[in-house]
Amino acid sequence: MRRLAAVANVSLPTVLRFEKNQRDIQLSSVLAILNALGLVARKVDGTLLVRGPADGPYEARFAPSAGAGGPLEVRHVEALPELEALFDELDIDAGLRRLAFADLVRTEAASITGLRLSPGRGRALWPEQFSRDLTNAG
Repeated sequence: MRRLAAVANVSLPTVLRFEKNQRDIQLSSVLAILNALGLVARKVDGTLLVRGPADGPYEARFAPSAGAGGPLEVRHVEALPELEALFDELDIDAGLRRLAFADLVRTEAASITGLRLSPGRGRALWPEQFSRDLTNAG
């Protein structure tokens, strides 16, 4: 209990109240305890890798910055409108889109770094990879 309190940066009485299911605990303390226990879903940092000719079809992969490793799941994207919809879903801004499209025209490959995906969005787009990463985590 003391170690959990120290890792969560909360008092020992707070951890004891949490354990006893008492309701007089601040939300920030509950989140700190859950985070220390590894029970808070964290966003996954990574890079979107896209390959294909400028007019499609494309292969899109998400490469996490850290994790268990293993093969990256391919998401097949048939045409430019679908790729634009994927960029919309990933909240990729206009400047990064322009650079990615220019890279696809020039080299048939593009990468967009600095993405942060929630586990739910990751599972929706790359279900096998994100399910595997979650079962291998921890």
